[in-house]
Amino acid sequence: MAVSPTHNGWRWDQANSRLDFYYRGTRGGHLSASAFSIVPATTVTGLLTASAALTITTGDLTVTAGTVAVVAANIKLGAPAAFATTQPTSAVIFKQGTEFAGAIATGGGIMSSGTVLRKVIADGTVSNVG
Repeated sequence: MAVSPTHNGWRWDQANSRLDFYYRGTRGGHLSASAFSIVPATTVTGLLTASAALTITTGDLTVTAGTVAVVAANIKLGAPAAFATTQPTSAVIFKQGTEFAGAIATGGGIMSSGTVLRKVIADGTVSNVG
């Protein structure tokens, strides 16, 4: 079933067994028995809550204001398959990364070299932590 350029609302997509939602003729996403999907480049203002999981399969997650608060057992940076089978809890876990090169213009950073935790400060000084 075609959707007019002025259509706002819902449309049942029988072929995919899902309920699509539209704004001015553009599909914004869909609901199904197992998923809620938002079309890429859709802007969500206000509060977005995911009670199970939020997965971003392409692109980036960018926060331009406010705070990123993560309430989780662990924060993992890197490919999950690369981590050990027994994980700590309440930890930030790093996959081995590329060494720092040069200064971080206005801040600092931390990374894992695989054997040691390293830090860099704004002037480019790199040193081991601990």
